[in-house]
Amino acid sequence: MVLTASDAARAAAATAELVNVARTAPRRDVVVELGAREGRVAAALAELQFGRTVLVDKSHPDSAEARGVAGERVSLDLRDMKLAGFGAVDLLVAKHVCGVAMDYAVRAAAAAPPSALAFAPCCYWLIDYRVFPNRAFLEDLGLGGARAFSLLTKLTQWGPDMFWRPEDETAGQMAMDILDAGRVDYLRRAGLDAAALPYAAPALAPDGALESTMLVAWGD
Repeated sequence: MVLTASDAARAAAATAELVNVARTAPRRDVVVELGAREGRVAAALAELQFGRTVLVDKSHPDSAEARGVAGERVSLDLRDMKLAGFGAVDLLVAKHVCGVAMDYAVRAAAAAPPSALAFAPCCYWLIDYRVFPNRAFLEDLGLGGARAFSLLTKLTQWGPDMFWRPEDETAGQMAMDILDAGRVDYLRRAGLDAAALPYAAPALAPDGALESTMLVAWGD
């Protein structure tokens, strides 16, 4: 995939916001990056000098960039991850962890809350109703069931030519906001002080709404 200037700017904005959240971590002993790939977020956090950096992904690239990032690389599917296995986690980060993998990350964080958390979700159309952590939240909004969930995720892929009126073009962003609100509520119920915050202005591309929101949370 070739990044456009807009894509690159959003990716940079997401990384910058992740670093801002990292600065608020009360301790800097252990940071865990999920869906790490090359480890670009870990590299951006290097200046904060965490004592231990763990990079988690199903597989890791054997590139010069990846080899240049200091840290322990763990090969693990997020659906199988137990965050407590890394000890007390001071900071948990994930940038553009796609679809269903983000919900595995949210579940793992709720089961063993870190001191601070910053997730930048993406690929909302790949979210799986069976894995989404807070179906009860959607039911309370009158959006319960797999059919309504499928419609929500599909809305995030609608481009400008799929809406009848320009004022309806915010529907994709609204759908993403609803899904993220469910994730935030789930984290709050686990005892975390959680919120969904924008790191870039909402925008609509030909293939749907562009990701612009970060999930942030703090524990004890």
